Amino acid sequence: MNKKNIIIILIVVALVALPWWRINHNSEFFVEGLMSHLSHLGDWTYQDHKASVSGDIAIEGVQFKPRGYQDVIQVDSITVTADARDLLFTKSSDLLVKLPPELTVNFNHVSVVKSDSHLLNNILKNNYYPMVVGFLGAYGCGEGAGPSFSVEQWQAMNSLQPVFDIKLTYALVDDYHVDFNININSPDNWYSTWSGGLTRPSDDDRLAFHDTIVDTLYYYYADHGFNSKRNQLCGQDQQSTFAAYRSKSSEALQQALRIFAGGEMSPKLANQYQRSLQTDVEYNAIFKLKQPKYIFEFAGWSQSELFSNSDIEAALGEQEYQTVELSKIDHLDLDLETLRRDMEQRQAVLKEREAEANKPKELIRRIKTHVGGQQKREYTLKNWSDAIGQSVKIKTKRGRPIFGVLKAINADQVTVSTRFKSGDATINISRKDVLSISIAR
Repeated sequence: MNKKNIIIILIVVALVALPWWRINHNSEFFVEGLMSHLSHLGDWTYQDHKASVSGDIAIEGVQFKPRGYQDVIQVDSITVTADARDLLFTKSSDLLVKLPPELTVNFNHVSVVKSDSHLLNNILKNNYYPMVVGFLGAYGCGEGAGPSFSVEQWQAMNSLQPVFDIKLTYALVDDYHVDFNININSPDNWYSTWSGGLTRPSDDDRLAFHDTIVDTLYYYYADHGFNSKRNQLCGQDQQSTFAAYRSKSSEALQQALRIFAGGEMSPKLANQYQRSLQTDVEYNAIFKLKQPKYIFEFAGWSQSELFSNSDIEAALGEQEYQTVELSKIDHLDLDLETLRRDMEQRQAVLKEREAEANKPKELIRRIKTHVGGQQKREYTLKNWSDAIGQSVKIKTKRGRPIFGVLKAINADQVTVSTRFKSGDATINISRKDVLSISIAR
């Protein structure tokens, strides 16, 4: 083989090997960046990852400890469908802090490690919300509070240790809008989908989700076996009749609505609810928030808060969507005992809400943290100009705190020097958007 051929072979090898080396090398930074974006949910660890020439990445042996829990969720693997060009041409440092404009992430075989854990008990008690909207037919059957099914009931339905496959897909539509889709599958139980659009507050190169704004959400649910197991369990007290359980469940929900919402389902809506308890059912819902919310605000909502803060349209299968509205309570249709019980419980709820609303509000909040083993206090200032030149924490109407050195204050704005990416940045905040300024002493 002559020298010329050897050079050609070396060039060909280099053309093949260098892109592969680059993709494999950058995939390490990409995985670390992805885990960093998920870190606000809790602590993530993984054993290994593998990258393909196409850009697909498999992260294996993943464990996740949700924030606020000591229990661990096991994920067999996370597979990421990325664009090979992002791994090939993006700087390694950018991959640590930036998400690509579009991505698909699969969380495969997600399960709670311990069957008697506090985390799993909370998942069961809340009926998988927000993965499954609704109470899964626990009204008129569930023995837990809320209502919810008890651990023993879940065990009887063979659903004590849920397993999920979750697929997240998003795409940046333009500089300010992101479309997303989350598919959640619980094998032999149900399949659900959340989708919608998110609005970004800026066109920053760094694509992040914690400060995006949500306005409308689309939901889809399909029964894949759960309803049959639940109906069999809940029909046992009604001589194994689904019709009796369905009627009892509807009345239990009506009672809860009369007490907690001051209204009740119309006959048509009650019939739609009963039909949703059938096997192999599917339904769609649109949740339009009464006020747009940042994701970090929305994430703190309970299921009841989602319902009360949304205008809801729903449809069984492919039927036309109908607005979900409660009717006035038909007191003439209630027997005296039911009416008395409802009124007593509603008065107790109203009294509890009034007492909560009348609690004295804390005007100055002191937050304690521990740094280096020493206690650190933060003091909210009344005269903000006293903090010029000092390290401050600024709370804004957006909810996100801003940390930095206070540089100046005038009648219109507050000027802060803060750390941004790899350097410092000076930002101006409108005074009307600033709720408080605190310093550490």
